[in-house]
Amino acid sequence: LSVDLLINTLEATRVGIIHSPYLVPISGTSGFDHLPDQRLVPLEVYQTPDTKWTIVQQRSPPLAKHHKDFARELMDFIELGSFSRVIVLTSSDAALRGDAMIDGPQIRSLTVNCEDVLANKLRELSLSSLGSGYAQTTKDSEALPLKHLHAAGVAKPLLKLCEAAKLPVIALVALVFEGDNVHDAINLANATNSLLDIVPTTQKWCPPQSWQWLMAANNAPSEMF
Repeated sequence: LSVDLLINTLEATRVGIIHSPYLVPISGTSGFDHLPDQRLVPLEVYQTPDTKWTIVQQRSPPLAKHHKDFARELMDFIELGSFSRVIVLTSSDAALRGDAMIDGPQIRSLTVNCEDVLANKLRELSLSSLGSGYAQTTKDSEALPLKHLHAAGVAKPLLKLCEAAKLPVIALVALVFEGDNVHDAINLANATNSLLDIVPTTQKWCPPQSWQWLMAANNAPSEMF
């Protein structure tokens, strides 16, 4: 949902799709106001008008037991595109969070191979590390935060691959419960923008019209079922 906000607000253009045999196949009508005739597919690649930002939107989950295979495909795409940095937006099941993460900000961060301006800005924004507040219990200090990432789809295996490839990556993690996550999506988009300055501060988020069907199954057209 946060990526939807970025794409729709920035009026990013779809520049390609990534065909993966490891994702649940889907197809649907456009999810964006500025692209009304576009069909949605499981994995899409967008670029902002200034081509500064490339955004990958994943719309369906990996097939069972294929999360690592899908992560490898994404890593191949990253390496082929020679991206200098990767920003991962993901969520983690708040029902499985430890006591140390109940209080405080529910948007957490995780950095891999990253000690630069953005890493410093994370600290300035008080976006706490995913593992902060916990005593170190493993020999590998870098492995600890990933243990607190639950039901996060492809994020965990992708972060491990980025670490092995020495690729700088920042993950912003929303701790969320199942249900209506619109507010969580806006909070995650706000945190992303605070870090990256993608959207001018004077511009408001523009949710796509497709959001009118979120959590509104009773009002959805019967043809959908």
